Amino acid sequence: MDLALLREVLRVEPYDGEYGTLTLRWKTVAANISSCFEMDIPHHSARDHYESMLETFKSSDRAQRLWGTGNEEAILEKTVPAIQAKKPRHIQLLQDLVDRREEKDEAKKAKKEKDQKRRDSLESTGSQLCLEAEQRVAKRQRTAGTAQKKDESDSTLQDLLDFEKQKHSEDHTYRMERLEFDKEEQKIRLVQMSESAKRNDQLERLLV
Repeated sequence: MDLALLREVLRVEPYDGEYGTLTLRWKTVAANISSCFEMDIPHHSARDHYESMLETFKSSDRAQRLWGTGNEEAILEKTVPAIQAKKPRHIQLLQDLVDRREEKDEAKKAKKEKDQKRRDSLESTGSQLCLEAEQRVAKRQRTAGTAQKKDESDSTLQDLLDFEKQKHSEDHTYRMERLEFDKEEQKIRLVQMSESAKRNDQLERLLV
């Protein structure tokens, strides 16, 4: 049954499902084994037994890597029974499962890191676009403000020019009127002086 379980795990790969599908995959594994052995095997029992076999194999593998560290006797006591209990086909399947799971985990990790970098890049790009948009809006507001100020300045300058023109026109009119008035006064003074001269001349004649 262990061999059948390992084969089903290798085929279905219940450890590689998306979130929410792992339980369904383990139910598929358990259903297939139950059908082969004509017995009802709960999916959590199949999962727990597989994890137990996998951990035993990993422990044995780690122990073999520690060979030569000076604890050979303790390692043999703990691992040799577990290793001897497994047949070559079981060991090969377990090794394949360990390797494949590590590959899947590495692929998931790489994908997660890639997705995170992509999100960071998008957030950075989005922040940059928002910043640029804010800068463009601020620039337009400054331009509009400058244009408004320019319009206001131009309007003020035009008003000042109009005022100066009006003032100049009024001054010119006043000077012209003053000039005409002065001319009339001069004429009157000349007439008065002429009449005065005539009167003096008449008086002098009378006195002679």
